[in-house]
Amino acid sequence: MLEYWRRASIRTAVNSRARGPSALSAALTWSPALLTANWSAGNRCRRPARLPLVFERVAAKRIAALSGKGACIRCAEGLAVEVAMLRTVEFWPQTGFVDAPWIEDPDEDAFVRSARGIGELYSEGVRPTRVQARHSQLRLHCFDHEPGRTDVEVIVFTEPAEGFEMAGVYLPDGVAALPAPARAALVLDVMHAAALRMAQARGWDPEALEAARAHVVAHDLRFRWVGPAKTSPGRKYLARPVFTITDDGWGRGVVEIRRVADDTLVACSAEMVTAGAASVFRRAAATLRWHGSTTVQIDPDEGPCVTAVVPLPVVNVRGEGANSPESVPRIVVVGGATDDAVPDVYDTALHLLLDELSEPQWLTWWSAASDDVLEVWYDLVVEHPARISARRGGNKLRVRIERPCADILAAPDHVALAYTDVQDMLATIRRRANLGTHPELPDLEQLKVATAGQIAQRAALVSRMTKLVDRLADRLPAWLVMSFRADLDEGRPADTMSVLRVQLSHLDIELTDAERAEFEALSATQR
Repeated sequence: MLEYWRRASIRTAVNSRARGPSALSAALTWSPALLTANWSAGNRCRRPARLPLVFERVAAKRIAALSGKGACIRCAEGLAVEVAMLRTVEFWPQTGFVDAPWIEDPDEDAFVRSARGIGELYSEGVRPTRVQARHSQLRLHCFDHEPGRTDVEVIVFTEPAEGFEMAGVYLPDGVAALPAPARAALVLDVMHAAALRMAQARGWDPEALEAARAHVVAHDLRFRWVGPAKTSPGRKYLARPVFTITDDGWGRGVVEIRRVADDTLVACSAEMVTAGAASVFRRAAATLRWHGSTTVQIDPDEGPCVTAVVPLPVVNVRGEGANSPESVPRIVVVGGATDDAVPDVYDTALHLLLDELSEPQWLTWWSAASDDVLEVWYDLVVEHPARISARRGGNKLRVRIERPCADILAAPDHVALAYTDVQDMLATIRRRANLGTHPELPDLEQLKVATAGQIAQRAALVSRMTKLVDRLADRLPAWLVMSFRADLDEGRPADTMSVLRVQLSHLDIELTDAERAEFEALSATQR
């Protein structure tokens, strides 16, 4: 809208029959471009005058000084100063079809696509230097390919042209086969060489162009544009578009969503493909909108792209140690060292008793201790006499049942031995933690019944699993069947089931309905 009023002001001044340039003087302060006007002021002036229109008040004052009676616009000719700045150095065409070459020849097509990002960077670097130029654009293009050429030839047209400065390039064979970084470096060399030669012809400052080249190098020959961020309602998140011009000449962008508190990236949109130009990126960025506090939308002219923040679970942190006041009482049965020679009856009875410690009444009992954590271990392969060891570390009390396997094998009643070991362990805990009487354990007879029942249940499970392995033996490798049978003979159905599940999927073995039902039923017992 501002440009419209500037042009309207100029048209008013041009069409005026005022005898001086006072009306044009006001128009000059509005216009940023050149105007070719055909002035007609009676019989005084009938020839066209090409007037550079500028912002500089000095030029406006010089023209206004000629506003005496009888002066015409021809008197002001040559006093206004042209201050167009070099703003763009780029290859043409700027873009093309997504699914078709921009230029017919492959070498030139690849070169011009790589030049898209280099041109944006070079132009970005040259603008701050404010190089005064006749035209604001240096436009380069590729000539038709000449097969057999081995060098690059740059031709700069030094004669004044209308609209833009111009240069052309002949490329050698093989440019398309160059790695992307090498081709981008070649584009920069060609573009910079053409700009320097044009600077020699036009009197531009070469240091300004060297600064533009350094800008390209400093950005690793990759144009990246980060748009303005917009804060979500509630000011919890920031969304910003980030675009890059890739080696194929197209722009690729995403919307990044970051937490305001620590700038952590928490969401990223699907990739958007646009024309490779900063002006296109700016237009897309202007459409960025929040819809609610967790959803953002942008429209890059290919339809809206919506991105939502996925809520993250709450992170709760607590310390564990002697200096951690937030630590809570816990009883942890860690396990320990055992051996296949340990009788199944002792092992089963021991684990049934240790499982009792997970009941609520045992945690209530332990909560009266000064330590936070009770860790229970066992070692059934020691070579020294049986004992209960207890050590304190930080906020933990670690107790260990140490029983040689030979003692277990020699015992007449394995269940009673396990019962005695756990009772001795509890007595040690009471003494070291200064606790009162502990909750009651199941009596010995109940323990014997539970132990016998669990052993029988495990035997039945092993039998069922053995039958299933036998039914699948003709579809499984022989070595795998032997391994399964060895594990089952040693009473390790859990190991067999976990490996069998993986191998059935890996070997893509088909099961009958009955086999599938039995496999799922056996799997359920191991969860």
